[in-house]
Amino acid sequence: MFKNLFNLSVKRQGKEIFGFYLFYSIVGSIIAGFVCGILIFVLYPQAVMNNEIQHLAILFGSVAAVLYGVGLSLAIIASKKIFNSFNAVSLTILAVILSGFCGALLGMIPVAFLTSFDSKDNSFQV
Repeated sequence: MFKNLFNLSVKRQGKEIFGFYLFYSIVGSIIAGFVCGILIFVLYPQAVMNNEIQHLAILFGSVAAVLYGVGLSLAIIASKKIFNSFNAVSLTILAVILSGFCGALLGMIPVAFLTSFDSKDNSFQV
């Protein structure tokens, strides 16, 4: 389930896709939380009320989720060398839309399915 998590060129199936999703969602949430917290602290030191901080965290969190999903998608596409795959590009666009509106929890699902592609192939299998 958690085999070869850092090797993005590996073709995953079933439980491995879920393991990839789970690991990278948790890691991405932790990284985004720290980065957003530091950015809010540095860029907006006057934000002391909970409502202001919450509004900024939602704004920065959405941007971080989109950037994280796109970055990971592009890394997978580059490692598998599937630049011309319509399905891979479609899943990346879907990941951007879902990350922007629903956050990383749903946005990472298309990214996880990108790992099921063969290298230099347009098809995926679950």
